[in-house]
Amino acid sequence: MDTYNDPSLERFHKTLKIAMKNEALLMIMDTLVKMAEVMVDKGEKERAVEILTIAMQYPMRQTTRVRAEEIYSDLESMLCPRAIVDAKSLAEEITLDDLMEAILGKE
Repeated sequence: MDTYNDPSLERFHKTLKIAMKNEALLMIMDTLVKMAEVMVDKGEKERAVEILTIAMQYPMRQTTRVRAEEIYSDLESMLCPRAIVDAKSLAEEITLDDLMEAILGKE
């Protein structure tokens, strides 16, 4: 998996660190969906679909879930089917903690 370290996403990284420290799962999910949205806007659709595919396996606020599903649906129509299959395979192989480590690095 590619690293998700991106200076333009630094505020999300700070939020994720705080949420992880406080074990605030709903805050983590909100932030991941917002990150995916920004990544789509930046043209990083494959990374966005990876994050969403993993995140949607976990509990989240209803409004966050609806937004995640909307973005995911849009990505399904934009990306080649292989990218979706790869994201689903990745989601079966890694945990939320693995994703956080990929985004934030080892601490």
